[in-house]
Amino acid sequence: MKKRSKKRLLVGIRGAFGPGPRKPKSKSFLVLFFKKELFFLLLATRVFAAPADLVFLHGQIHTENPARQIVQALAVQRGRIVAVGTDADVTQWVGPETRTIELAGRVMLPGLIDAHTHPAESAQEMDKCSLGDMPLTLAIIRDKVAACLRRNPGDAGGWFEVVQVDPSGVALSRAALDQMLADRPLLFSGSDGHTVWVNSVALKAAGITPATKDPPGGRIERDRAGDPTGTLRDNATYLALRHMPAPALSDEAERLDRAFDEMRAIGITAVQDAAVDAHLMSIYKLVYDHHRLRMRVRGCYHLHDLSAPAGDVIDAAAKFRAAWAIDPDFLRADCVKIFADGVIEYPTQTAALLAPYLDGAGHSTTNRGPSYFTQANLNQIVAAADRAGFTVHVHAIGDRATRSTLDAFAFARSQNGVTDNRPQIAHLELVDPADFPRFKTLGVIANLQMEWAERDDYMDAATIPYIGAARARFLYPARSLRDAGAYIVGGSDWSVSTFDPFVAMEHAITRAAGKGQKPLLPEQAINLQDMVDAYTIKAAHALKAEATIGSLEAGKRADMVILDRDIFRADPEDLHATKVVATYLDGVQVYPH
Repeated sequence: MKKRSKKRLLVGIRGAFGPGPRKPKSKSFLVLFFKKELFFLLLATRVFAAPADLVFLHGQIHTENPARQIVQALAVQRGRIVAVGTDADVTQWVGPETRTIELAGRVMLPGLIDAHTHPAESAQEMDKCSLGDMPLTLAIIRDKVAACLRRNPGDAGGWFEVVQVDPSGVALSRAALDQMLADRPLLFSGSDGHTVWVNSVALKAAGITPATKDPPGGRIERDRAGDPTGTLRDNATYLALRHMPAPALSDEAERLDRAFDEMRAIGITAVQDAAVDAHLMSIYKLVYDHHRLRMRVRGCYHLHDLSAPAGDVIDAAAKFRAAWAIDPDFLRADCVKIFADGVIEYPTQTAALLAPYLDGAGHSTTNRGPSYFTQANLNQIVAAADRAGFTVHVHAIGDRATRSTLDAFAFARSQNGVTDNRPQIAHLELVDPADFPRFKTLGVIANLQMEWAERDDYMDAATIPYIGAARARFLYPARSLRDAGAYIVGGSDWSVSTFDPFVAMEHAITRAAGKGQKPLLPEQAINLQDMVDAYTIKAAHALKAEATIGSLEAGKRADMVILDRDIFRADPEDLHATKVVATYLDGVQVYPH
């Protein structure tokens, strides 16, 4: 039966080209017969294959495949890549309706992936009063806030928010904010994402009194009498933020859409939102429902209370995952987020350190940063999340937080065996050298924000003096991690810093803020290919999406970006100037549009 069916197929194909041969009478004739049959079969297959919708020719296409092959041409059909190779190979896919794009030697990369960012939340800052994350005097801050109030005062009597406040630049108090605005709630949001300052009216509106206890994972700063000073750290920030009136969801979605326009303009086609809740997912969903998402989004559900029973914590996460399983290619939430500590910079100092902070004059203190969990409970939460199939994504800035997190991942492996859930630690500002090899051993992804690897006020004035020169040798230790076998991916942590991947790539190589600037630990530099990998195929792996995105290979989604220069031959100090000529998502041009 199978032979008969095959013969009918061959005859049917052959019939399109004329009558078939008579029954063969010799062995040699039989060989010729089957050679001819094979020829007609191959010819018919090529003739009847649909031509490509889109073909790119004469380029430098960095496929990011396992061999890191560079090819000339690429063909797209129905949103997927169907061919990569030489111009001659891919030209065969051109048909009467095919759109052919001349790359003229330009570089094409896979669509870039930001593996640690906060688009839905950060987009809401776009129209607010911003201090630009710059060290400013109190007098200048007062003038800027006054100008903002004149320009856009908002609702009379309502909350007024100031964003991108440098937490290390000036001492802010409730009294200082009262002088700026005394008759309505005023809230300053730190650019570190871990600090909020409020005036007296806002403290009262939030119900924060001397009797208010520090929430799990947070701290209310108090004076010697025990009264709140107006400064809130880490999870304590939510005590005030939750009382701010919520804007219309449609307005939030519009701002997110604008933010995604800007991200697509720099080549980003997929993001991992590193801390989401139901409200933030609702913003994504509204954009998705109106067919304007045009960005692949994976959310990491924020586990706020690390003191709660592990079963309860992960049961809630599982329900969240099920509720927001909208589209496996565009909107899902199968990752959980844990904050193991805060930030290292003075005066916040909520990062967890193995040895105490210094006092700035080089003398040891008793402060090692807070502990927001017990190791035993963190172990149970991480193991339960791993067992439930979640990617566990952990914020760890200090070396103690990193070690505690690695210990929790080791415990999870001892309980569950080796899984394929892609555990990640983000930021890794300070890592003890003894922990470098554990990333490879435990299969933990190092999710790095390399734009921060520079000498600036945060580093020179607010970090190095408070940890000392010996520990400072391991600040943002990208090279040490890479050489120890860690799997490195890239992210921005926007709005803490720019989401421009090319700025991060430059800083990873130069370890400096710009030309002529003093570098931060140049021996910790990594190369451009490391960083391109970190924003493409390796980031796709971190998002559990490497089967469909992250490289330009036949069968994968046609997410691509065309650059205005060959970044592989450019001066590394000029990478920040890289511009995107065009960005494609599923073969559709989404920038410019």
